[in-house]
Amino acid sequence: MSAQHSFLGIILLISAIILLYLSFYSLRKRSSNLYFYFSLLTLSVFFWCLGSAMEFFSLQMWAKIFWIKISYIGVATAAPLWFMVILEYAQHEKYLKPAYIGMLMVLPLVIILLAFTNDLHGLIWPSITPVSSMTGSLLIYSHGVGFWVNIAYSFILIILGLIILLRLLMKSPRIYHTQILILILSGLIPLFCSVLYNTDALGIPGLDITPFGLTISGLLLAISIFKFSLLGIRPIAYEKLFETIKNGFMVFDTNDTLIDVNPAAEMIGITAVCVGKPATEVLDEFPELKEFYQKAGEETTVHIEDPWNLWIRMQITFLYDQNEFKGRLLTIQDISKLKRIEKDYSDSEERYKNLSELSPDAILVVIGEKIVFANKASATIFGLDDPQDLLDKNLFSFYHPDSVDAAKKRLHEVLAEDKTLDFIEEKIISLDGQLKDIEVGDAPITYDGQRAVQIVARDISQRKKLEAELKNSLKEKDLMMKEIHHRVKNNLMVIQSLLNLQSRYIKDTDARDIFKDSQNRAKSMAMIHESLYQSSDLKRIEFSEYITTLAKNLFYSYAADPKRVKMNVNVDEVMLDINTAIPLGLILTELISNCLKYAFPDGESGEIKVDFHSDTDDGTHKFRLTVSDNGVGLPPDFDPKKSDSLGIMLIYSLSEQISAELKLDTTGGTKFEITFEEKLDHSK
Repeated sequence: MSAQHSFLGIILLISAIILLYLSFYSLRKRSSNLYFYFSLLTLSVFFWCLGSAMEFFSLQMWAKIFWIKISYIGVATAAPLWFMVILEYAQHEKYLKPAYIGMLMVLPLVIILLAFTNDLHGLIWPSITPVSSMTGSLLIYSHGVGFWVNIAYSFILIILGLIILLRLLMKSPRIYHTQILILILSGLIPLFCSVLYNTDALGIPGLDITPFGLTISGLLLAISIFKFSLLGIRPIAYEKLFETIKNGFMVFDTNDTLIDVNPAAEMIGITAVCVGKPATEVLDEFPELKEFYQKAGEETTVHIEDPWNLWIRMQITFLYDQNEFKGRLLTIQDISKLKRIEKDYSDSEERYKNLSELSPDAILVVIGEKIVFANKASATIFGLDDPQDLLDKNLFSFYHPDSVDAAKKRLHEVLAEDKTLDFIEEKIISLDGQLKDIEVGDAPITYDGQRAVQIVARDISQRKKLEAELKNSLKEKDLMMKEIHHRVKNNLMVIQSLLNLQSRYIKDTDARDIFKDSQNRAKSMAMIHESLYQSSDLKRIEFSEYITTLAKNLFYSYAADPKRVKMNVNVDEVMLDINTAIPLGLILTELISNCLKYAFPDGESGEIKVDFHSDTDDGTHKFRLTVSDNGVGLPPDFDPKKSDSLGIMLIYSLSEQISAELKLDTTGGTKFEITFEEKLDHSK
């Protein structure tokens, strides 16, 4: 191997090392797909340079052939990977979907496979001829069909990539021209070297200078990365940003000539037509902008009159490149909406103050714990003449010690959770020494650009006094009602006792039974009033307990033999209004009395059942009272509606009074079923 060949191999080996470093560098900094594709490209060229370098260093033919196969990893993939880099750089991501990438890489993978299996078919190089008989001399590879297919495919992709870069060059800002030109050269140089090799224009048999062209391209790319931020923001991204941003941008050079303008500047009529004109002419219609530009102020806000009628904020930025002045960037921002909001806010604040002054409730605004706003009603509550005297005072200095902790907790909750709290009662001590009950509601607001709490308070001292008086009055009325029920119950018991005494002098059994029935009716009503007297609710009683007690009293009143007649009571716990309870108690008295008197004559035995339940029928809440026995029953020709029995007439009359539905079943004894819907006021 000659010294010249060793020198060429060293150059390629150094290039391979540099490319390998660039590959890992870009992969480590991978913040976008561009880094990834660039990393794969440099890795591909690394294999090409490494294989070509080791071919120079190898002495045996078999070793040279092995390394040339290794180089084909780069030979086949460099062009498609370079094309992917260009597509990503120009932001044509729609062509970089997995399906498209797969189609791009199918042929390169086939070429690599053919290169490694060339001994079987010779499609890449049909024959190999040494340049000389010297050990380590260059080899001349004849070119097969696979070689030319790869060359054609690579040339097509490179030419397409160059077209994309040229179009990008024509519409990109100057700041990106160096980047794009380097990328163009990175494609042109290897293309030119490949043409020289394949046309034998160099006249050096066996020497492929394409890897050296790749070496130059690699160095250019390294310079572009470290000096011109090749992998930074791309011109197409800059263009999109410049075109779509809502602020107007005008770029002036060192001669104060407009060199670039974005579409947003059209808000004041400055368009691309103005490019090339001096700043004095461009801004001639806008004296405020012109003066601002000439004075080179940092920022100002002006109103542009008709036909624009805009409020704009202007800002000048001086452009430098490595401490060298390059021009100015004039930024204009439409702040008309912001100005309208400020005016609306100012107007709404004025309206808020006017309304608050008319409010009968105290309205305060608190920042931290200090009062920063108070209306007239606030002064009245806190014992002052002028609400201004409340400003800058600590809100909690007015609170009663028992209310301070709760009030501070509410204030913190409003600010921490940014939520409105419902009214609660608190106590304050006004400056004139009065202890007052107030009702307070808190809400978060923004006041003068700061987070604050609006407090609405109303004096409820008079209301609390009236409530206390009303409670005492109601308590007195409750006591009076209890006393009335107690006296009614006592009077009814006196009537029962009188009837009992009178019945002792009556010899006629039927007449005595009538007295006994009257006693039981009086007692059933007395029990109702006794339950009301003992209850905390003076309008309703718990009816299940009443039924149980009434049934037991009637059972012993008629001296029924518990061994012969059994009483089965099954009732739900139900609260009934007095207007329903009294008629129902009388009905129950009549039904149970009839069972005890007539169901089991001549010492017969049997059972009496009393059931009382509530249920929902057809969506309506109803009550059902059932009294039944398995005794002798009623006569076959018995018609309850034509009966002259006082008890039966009472049952039907009282049922109508509570609007109840009454059913009579004489199968297997006697069964009365009363169904009703409770009404709180049956007089209506």
